[in-house]
Amino acid sequence: MVGMSKRVGMGLFLLLAVTFLIVNRGAYKGYFQDDELDNISWTTQISPADYLKGLVTPRFAENNFRPVGHFYFREAAQLFGLNFPAYVLLLQFVHLLNVSLLWLLLRRLDAPPWAAAAACAFFAFHMALFDAVWKPMYVFDVFCTTLCVASILLFAQRRWILSFAAFWLAYKAKEIAILLPLVLACYEYWFGKRRWKPLLPFFLVSILFGVQGLFLNPNRNNDYTFHFTAVALAQTSVYYAGRVLLVPYLGFVFPAAALWWARNRRVWFGLAMLALFLAPLLFLPGRLFSAYCYLPFTGLAVAFAGLAEAVGPIPLAAFFLLWLPLDYTALRAQRRATLARDDLAREWVTTLAKYSATNPRVDTIVYSGAPEGFAKWGVEGAIRFLFRADQPQIYAAEQPAARQSFQSGRVALLTWDAPARQAAIVTHTPELQDASYVTINAATPIWQLDEGWYERERDYRWIAPFAKGHLWRPAGTRQFALRVNVGPELLQKSGPVTVSLVVDGQELAPRQFAVKGWQEARWNVPERPPGPVTVTFRASPGYKAPDSRQLGVAVGGFGFR
Repeated sequence: MVGMSKRVGMGLFLLLAVTFLIVNRGAYKGYFQDDELDNISWTTQISPADYLKGLVTPRFAENNFRPVGHFYFREAAQLFGLNFPAYVLLLQFVHLLNVSLLWLLLRRLDAPPWAAAAACAFFAFHMALFDAVWKPMYVFDVFCTTLCVASILLFAQRRWILSFAAFWLAYKAKEIAILLPLVLACYEYWFGKRRWKPLLPFFLVSILFGVQGLFLNPNRNNDYTFHFTAVALAQTSVYYAGRVLLVPYLGFVFPAAALWWARNRRVWFGLAMLALFLAPLLFLPGRLFSAYCYLPFTGLAVAFAGLAEAVGPIPLAAFFLLWLPLDYTALRAQRRATLARDDLAREWVTTLAKYSATNPRVDTIVYSGAPEGFAKWGVEGAIRFLFRADQPQIYAAEQPAARQSFQSGRVALLTWDAPARQAAIVTHTPELQDASYVTINAATPIWQLDEGWYERERDYRWIAPFAKGHLWRPAGTRQFALRVNVGPELLQKSGPVTVSLVVDGQELAPRQFAVKGWQEARWNVPERPPGPVTVTFRASPGYKAPDSRQLGVAVGGFGFR
């Protein structure tokens, strides 16, 4: 093994670390997404004993409990709360630790220092791994990689027990580690003394969890279902091949080129690592995520070092001159998209956090809408975490229970205004007087919209051909108004729309809307004492939307004037 002084090695690593942090400094401007907020919310609610039990049990976790990564979320949530940069700092620290472990592994495999350094840089800055070093949700992959590489190093040092412990923890970080025993067998075959007995407990554990996973996996016909078919393999292999060098299909060429140019054990072992760690992902066509390449690409880096050693420094430098612009272009594109999405999530969560800190206890939280791509579990996870002392009931606005909740207790209505990119919260109590005129916007009191109302679209809501609402009739009012938006598609499909209203038991004269655009109709109504009234809407002839909804007309506002 050709040596390198510790001073030079430390200097190179420090240079790599500083460069990495500068290049990826934008990660600290990001924010949590739905999966992360969901994990933060529930991991703080279970005891350390539950994590310990999950860590030592030989039973397959049907609920997808991963005690290593989930414990990280528990501790980080208690230490940092929703301080996103702190999560990223820890994530990137572990990534740099993995780079150093990869260096130790490459040197253990007798890779020349310059080839090992190039491979470490290739892995550290590879933008296929962007999300793994920007988003805390992928800490499962990052921790699993730490423990897998540590297990290989310990196995190479004949420290069997510690290697086995690292393998066990790696599996408890993420199930992709299940084929690590085959990787260790490859190491023993090409670099060891071909002693197979120490591998027996590794294979027994792998078989134990593998068989349970196949027969106890609760996922059927969803994105987490394994598909052992040629169609699935064709789809996934094309995707992951495009991640290898960030060029579509070029990943299919790399193994053949590496085997042709560099017939050494490092290439063989690296390609075996890549294939074995990637194998489970090749049969999950519903879960195609670039960050999942994180562990398999340690094998790619090992093969890269073997190829670099064979071709020499000059071709290696030429490769980096061609590849780094591609890598940087991928960084810019992903950074722009990620930060734009994270800005919306930050606005939504920050509004909710300010409300939770400055308002009295609430019994129920009803949410209407969320930033694009922000799933239900993230919405409810953020609410559970921020209101963990209150433990309110949580409902989506379209749930029947949401409308019932407004009849009792203190209810917070959280709405997302997508065009304005803003969140708003209003509080409702049973004694609160209803509005006399309802405007459809982010602050609409949806408790006054009874049956037949669909989700808000910008500044209107579609109603079904039959719908109801209720208002407060103020003293002295003599007019009732209805504002509608008639679209060209509605007119084309069903013709003019006739709307009939019944206000407080009085049937108003039907009005026909035959031209497109916003328009308002008004009716004179007799003066009556103030009080609550019910409004009934009938729109004909009705229109069946492409999404199968039965639509009447788009309403922008209604009420007394």
